[in-house]
Amino acid sequence: MKTDIFFEKLFARRSTICFFVLMLMLLSCVLRVAVIISKDYTAVAVKQSSYKIPITSIRGTIYDCNMVPITNAEKQTYCAAAPKPTAVTALSEMLSGEELQTAFESLKNDKPIAFATDEAKQADGLCFTTVFKHTDSHTLAPHIIGYTDSEGRGVSGLEAAYDELLYSDSKVNAVFTTDGKGGTLKGIEPYFENDLSEVTKGVVTTLDVNIQSVAEKAAQVIERGAVVVAETKTNKIRASVSKPTFELTDISLYLDREDSPLLNRCLAAFSVGSAFKPCVAAAAIGGGKHNLVFNCTGSTHIVDRDFKCHKRDGHGIMDIKSALAQSCNTFFYTLAINTGSAAVYNMASSLSFGNSIKIAENMEAAKGNITDIKRLSNPASLANLSIGQGDLLLSPVAMLNLYSAIGGNGAYYMPSLVEKTVKDGEFTSYDMGNPTRVMSEETAEMLRGYLSAVVTEGTGTGAKPQSTTAAGKTATAQTGRYNENGIEINNSWFCGFFPAEEPKYTVIIMAEESTTAAVTSVFAQIADGIYS
Repeated sequence: MKTDIFFEKLFARRSTICFFVLMLMLLSCVLRVAVIISKDYTAVAVKQSSYKIPITSIRGTIYDCNMVPITNAEKQTYCAAAPKPTAVTALSEMLSGEELQTAFESLKNDKPIAFATDEAKQADGLCFTTVFKHTDSHTLAPHIIGYTDSEGRGVSGLEAAYDELLYSDSKVNAVFTTDGKGGTLKGIEPYFENDLSEVTKGVVTTLDVNIQSVAEKAAQVIERGAVVVAETKTNKIRASVSKPTFELTDISLYLDREDSPLLNRCLAAFSVGSAFKPCVAAAAIGGGKHNLVFNCTGSTHIVDRDFKCHKRDGHGIMDIKSALAQSCNTFFYTLAINTGSAAVYNMASSLSFGNSIKIAENMEAAKGNITDIKRLSNPASLANLSIGQGDLLLSPVAMLNLYSAIGGNGAYYMPSLVEKTVKDGEFTSYDMGNPTRVMSEETAEMLRGYLSAVVTEGTGTGAKPQSTTAAGKTATAQTGRYNENGIEINNSWFCGFFPAEEPKYTVIIMAEESTTAAVTSVFAQIADGIYS
């Protein structure tokens, strides 16, 4: 009996052990099969890949002040076509001629294609996307907007200044799923990689596309020069035109040209001539020295030589109003000396003349140059400065400060080009700073009246618009350069604002080797274009 019980227990124990051994063997087989299957699927996944056709890079947008896109302004539809019969049929309605033949050849050889189209014909094997053309031959304000290199990085203008914000690694790609041999999988539709969120980020400028268009049209008569239009009260730049212009589609065409089309003349410094005279007038009025009456005979003796007026037979009796209207040099020689070098220099310095002017992050107008205060102790140097000659160099953007101060009741903001930036739907405003008062409201009002006379009865009558009133100052600036005939090259300026009584816009125009008639007519066209 005991023996039977012993064998029963032994058998039960061995059966249990055998059961567990069998279960372990079975589990091992299952795990081995699973690993093999997993490896097979992994191998398939490795072999099954995608084929991409690159379309374009994606870059953020530069907007005008009303959020109108200046870059990414034009759209283009692209089609991706897989080698399917339905796609081939649809393409015959979308393409023609050589393009259609090339497309058929590719699809016949199991090669997918992508192409620009004006028509979206829906069919199996086709997909479409909208691509933004970042710039083209019609992009406004190319000098201010700037251009990018082959890697999509900003090189000049706002493209360079805000490259960190505008640049994106994202690309637009047409994507086709392929098998291990590289053939297109017929059961999977193509698609586009196109991250449109990258396009919405960017820079909101102070430019107004409507005013920019008016200024560009008016500036067509200028071969080399600059036009800047700003809102008088804020000095926000509404238009900026540099001539000669260039197209952003192929920069290599302009690199070696002698007329330097890639130079932004709005930000470069030039001799300004008589456009500087209102600065002297402001200093004189502020110091109570403006009641001077002077007889211009065509020249006046200062220190050891005669300083001439542009009108060699003289203007006769001049006061500050008539001297500005007729641009009498001898009057301003005398006015500056009577006013004193410190007062003239301080007025110029308060207008940031001789300093670089930041108009956006990482973007400045040229520093230019103003005669050192020590040198101005010499009356001859002060006389040269009084008519904007000598070593005085200023940019068109810098000249905004003087004329916006006169138009803005004696105070000005530093010129600015950017309103704000946008990223991920969040806006960050550009700090335009606080206004700087450089003259009293009474002084500014007097100067507005004097500069109105320039347009109504003086050297700037050609600047008189038909739709509004205007005020400003003409200038013919000597450059110290001579042409092949030995004749000195002069630059012409007209700087002013409109309406004359309550200025809304300040306009600075400079044309190299041009005439007063040309720059005054550009001013009149801009005023009429804005007010029409």
